[in-house]
Formats: sequence, C-alpha cells, structure tokens
Amino acid sequence: MISSTKKTAVLTGSTGGIGLEISKILAKQGWNLALVNRSQEKTNFQLEELRKSHPSQKFTGFIANLMDASDINRVAAEIRSEYTEISALYNIAGLLTDKRIMSPQNVEGHFALNTLAPYALTQLLRNQLATGERNIQPSVIVNFSSSAINAVKELDVGTLKNPESIGGLMGAYATSKTALTAVSALMKEDLLKDGILIQVVDPGPTKTSMTGSSDGMPWYLLLLRPLLFKSAKLQAQRLINAVESAVSEGKSGLFISEGQQKPYPPISLDKDIQTEIKLLLDTQIQ
Repeated sequence: MISSTKKTAVLTGSTGGIGLEISKILAKQGWNLALVNRSQEKTNFQLEELRKSHPSQKFTGFIANLMDASDINRVAAEIRSEYTEISALYNIAGLLTDKRIMSPQNVEGHFALNTLAPYALTQLLRNQLATGERNIQPSVIVNFSSSAINAVKELDVGTLKNPESIGGLMGAYATSKTALTAVSALMKEDLLKDGILIQVVDPGPTKTSMTGSSDGMPWYLLLLRPLLFKSAKLQAQRLINAVESAVSEGKSGLFISEGQQKPYPPISLDKDIQTEIKLLLDTQIQ
C-alpha cells in the first residue's frame, strides 16, 4: 500500500463507475481527496458520504467542465491554492459517444477530455506533484487508457482536434486514448526529474454507465456486456493494487491492463507520433 499519511490524491470523474470505486478505496486507505467533476449535485452527495465514513480526512470538491481549457486552468488554480502537495493524480474522466461534441475552444470532445485534459492537469499541477528535495516516496500520475487502442494501427495526429468522423468506441475515442497513451510514455523520463512516476492503465471491460448506455458502444459489445464485463469495484481494486506495487518499487512508465503489466501497443511507442502529439498538446495549453 502507498503510504497515505497526510497525502492527497486528485481524482477527475469520481462520482460514478471506476472513479467512484477508486475514491472509496483511497479514502479507506486514509488518503485526503480532491474530487474534480462536472456535476455539483453528484459531487456534494459523494463528499457527504465520504465525510460521514471518514470524518478525520479532508475531502474537497471542485466543479469543472474538463472539455473547456479555461475551466481546466481555473480548477487547477483552485486546487493549487488548497493543496501545496499532491501525491497522486488520477485522470479518470472520459467521453465515449458517436456524436460530434466540440469544446468551447473548437476541439473535438474526445480529444479535449480524454487527451488534452489529463495532459494539461499534469502540467498545471506539476509543482504540487514534484517531490524534489523532500526525500519522500515519489508521487504518481495515473492516466486511463482503453483496450480499444489495440484496434488503432495508424494515427493521423493532424486530425485529432477535429476528425472527419467520430465513430464511437473504435473511432475518436480509441484515437484519443492512443494519443494519451503515447504522450504518457513519452513523458516518463522528464517527470522522473521531479520525482514523479506515471502509469497508464487500461481497466479492461467494465460495467459502468458509460459502457452500458453510451451511444458509442458497438451493439455486439452491449450484448456481451453481462458476460464479459467486470464490476467497477473489481477493476478499480485490480488497478489500485498494480499502481501501488509499481510505486513501491519505484517503477514508472508501465502499461497496466486489467491489473497486469503488459507491453505497450506498438503505435504508442512511435517516437515521431509521440513528439507530434506533445507538440499539438503544448499548443493547446498555451
């Protein structure tokens, strides 16, 4: 278990599915939690439940639309003002749809939420995550990928901001998760300079509201969902165990699928693609 004494984890997308289960696990372990969500009502309910169960810990809610770059900047500033040190950042919030949704900055929604938001929060909270000279256990960033990226064999980085078609699970969703996986692998060495580890996790097929009712899910997966998809509680515990093991051993840059370390999909290790994605992301957060 990662030592959680006086430690804070930031979670995005914590009011349902895997995010909710991860918040319960971390709270039980003694973590203080900063929860970033879009719904004030759901966040308030979650905070009430956490405070009732763990009255000695600090739980703070932050409301933001993480598809909006200005909201990301604002909420990051609010988190920085509340917490001087952060030991874990779980970028869980995600979008899956077959509809075209554009951000206020005219960026396609999958790329905005699934790729740009985690990258931006990493940069904006880096000073709080940095362990520097404090001689403590490294902090960790956990970025959420998907098994859908295994279907991506080529990636036109120039189309990520506004792809020609959305295509649901195997379309813009898969490419946005591929982009996040690739840039996460690239950032490993740079983040280590500040004592920050980064892991990429694919929870595996999980029973959540997104996979159960999303218009982006293929019909055949919806039919197989009762048989093949695991509970959010099980998948959350698996990935927490794997992340804790990696942190305790000082390992960074792992790709963890269903709780097990696996090889990265080859496309996500393409250096040219990694560099091109990072350049694109950097232009979006300036």
